[in-house]
Amino acid sequence: MNTVISQALATGLPTVATCHSGFPEQVEDGVNGYIAEEGDPVSIAAAIAKYIEHPELWSAMSDAARAHVLKHYDQHALIDQQLEYYRRVLAGEAGP
Repeated sequence: MNTVISQALATGLPTVATCHSGFPEQVEDGVNGYIAEEGDPVSIAAAIAKYIEHPELWSAMSDAARAHVLKHYDQHALIDQQLEYYRRVLAGEAGP
């Protein structure tokens, strides 16, 4: 998990990210941010331009950004997920 992306999303800041190191798991293209091609400045600029060209999308994307973090990174949800994983390991249904 990338902390910077999570922090941005938690504050309601839609982001531009690349397909690198877990970013696509956090940023849903066109929902709570945009995914650009890694190492491609034209792709990154195009993603940024979408925010400028479509300011009406900002509010919905901002809400989706916060909702994503609450759903996936809430401490209680994370604890429940971890406990469920341990239960599956102990039952022989999952491996470490």
